[in-house]
Amino acid sequence: MRSTAFTFLLSLIALVTCGLAGWWLSDGKPGNLFGTPPTPPGERLYTSFAAGDVRKIQISAQGKNAEFVKSANGWQGVQPWQDRMDPRAAVSIISFTLGTRVEDLAPTGEIHLAETGLAEDAIHIRLEGADGRPLAKYRLGRRTPWQANDPEGGQPVPTLFVQPWDKNRKSHVFACTGDILPLFKNQLKYLRDHHPFFFHPATLRKIRIRSAEGELTLGRDTPQEAWHIVKPLDLRTDPAAIKTLIEGLHNLQAVAINDTAPTPPTKGAANASREIALTLFGSDSETVLEIHPPETPAARDVNATVSDRPGTVFKLPLKPQLDLVSLADLPLAVNDLRDSTLTNLIVASLQAVSIQPSTGPEIFVTREDAKLWTTVIEGRKHQANELRLYELLKAMTTERVIGFESDAATDFTPWGLTRPFLTLSFLAQDSRALTLRFGMDKHGTIFVNRLGTSSVARVDRSLLTSIAIHPYEWRSSRLWSLSRIDLQSIQRSVPQQVPITLAYDYLFDETWHGTSAGKDISDAINPTNAKILLASLEALETTRWLAADDADANSALAAPALTLTVEEKQVDDQGTTTGINRHQLTFAPQAGASPPAFYYGREGSDDHPFLIERSSFENLAVDVLAEP
Repeated sequence: MRSTAFTFLLSLIALVTCGLAGWWLSDGKPGNLFGTPPTPPGERLYTSFAAGDVRKIQISAQGKNAEFVKSANGWQGVQPWQDRMDPRAAVSIISFTLGTRVEDLAPTGEIHLAETGLAEDAIHIRLEGADGRPLAKYRLGRRTPWQANDPEGGQPVPTLFVQPWDKNRKSHVFACTGDILPLFKNQLKYLRDHHPFFFHPATLRKIRIRSAEGELTLGRDTPQEAWHIVKPLDLRTDPAAIKTLIEGLHNLQAVAINDTAPTPPTKGAANASREIALTLFGSDSETVLEIHPPETPAARDVNATVSDRPGTVFKLPLKPQLDLVSLADLPLAVNDLRDSTLTNLIVASLQAVSIQPSTGPEIFVTREDAKLWTTVIEGRKHQANELRLYELLKAMTTERVIGFESDAATDFTPWGLTRPFLTLSFLAQDSRALTLRFGMDKHGTIFVNRLGTSSVARVDRSLLTSIAIHPYEWRSSRLWSLSRIDLQSIQRSVPQQVPITLAYDYLFDETWHGTSAGKDISDAINPTNAKILLASLEALETTRWLAADDADANSALAAPALTLTVEEKQVDDQGTTTGINRHQLTFAPQAGASPPAFYYGREGSDDHPFLIERSSFENLAVDVLAEP
């Protein structure tokens, strides 16, 4: 018969055992009680936590121990440096832990650990949660001789020897996908953040830059607003330059980091340090990067310190280096960051444009409705040349100045702006106007000033080719409004060929009839080519109108290569034919290249010749008697 004491002892043991079992099961880790089975190939090694659960990373490698904790300011080092951890390294370690997939496994008793790198030279990694309990513990060894296939991209990926060091999981060595071994080279130095700044571009509110030339401040009131230069002048910024600056500051990286304070610069403007200070939304404090002068004129890097990482000295690339952002790559001056576009016109709001050359009459182009632009030439109202208008507005809104001469000019004489050779004015629908004055100095350099401002900019001379300053250039590119309904005939004449006259009946059967030297040649007409000729005449547009005294055009057109005479019915408002309109077109090739890119043309006795493209001429010169 069992004693009462023995029965009590058995009951106590059962109670303790059940309590332990309940505690392990409540922790969600039944494997800790019964033993975790090896992870089979194809499955991830760790699946019981999420990336956001990790609050501490401990690493031991090459005889050096490192510990990092996650704070409100990102991952921070506790040892061996009290400094910021490279956030990319933290992401890589956590992503590897959660993403590595088992390819093969073997019991530890069947493999030589020294050959796998899992003995003395192993890398120990431990991830902990907020409660201090381990989320993952494992050792990394060498790369295995095998590669795995990425199930998503199908590309080969390297594998490493990994031994979990969690409780009851030390019995197997796994070959797992991925490779983060380069992170742990050189005494773990790559785990320390080599970037002086840590910020998200969307959170940036102000950038202050101090140099020997003075102080520059960029700012914006909300993350959605465009950046402005607020000091020394209120200026628009170049979005591309701002993007380069912010991305450059975000990616700026030291070639080396040490904990030895740099030698303070000697006094004097030439040896003064530079500053780049960042302010985030929701804060008035600055993070200040102080950049010390180079030790020698030939130095390729400079020492720098940052205010939120005291005791850390960065060697920043001073001159361009492969795969690194250098200080030379950053736009840090006012003229590097300001908007260099000639104007910021909103074309849709324009109502009128004035072109006033100093040597000719004013050209005034106005918009009568949403699409139609008109101008007055020699007292007559014309539809304005849309191509000339497009070229002008494109140049004004896309061309960039090539230099800024002054932002505080009071006397504009040195730049020829007191007597401008060209003045452009743009009037918006709300009656606001923008006027640009163009001047030239004695060397032929072109300058521009926006009337009412003290800024003078230098522009490329080629800009002037986009501005039509002669009234005839603003004639509509559409030569006429020919209609096949009213077409009577087309006479085609080519040197050393008998002229051909084509008659077209649109209302009856859209048929062609032809005569040549008094003979009926209707049966020989190729209707397809005849239609090409007719369609080309209907849509004929000039590429550019030329001056009346253009010697090359007048000389070429004295012996035309093609003459077309078009007759159409003149019809009144009631549709009654009141006469015949006769138009004669002559064309001749432009001298130079063969075949020429352009052909000269003239309508009747018009003083002004014009240019058309070769493709347009070839359609007009199509052989209407060619066999189908």
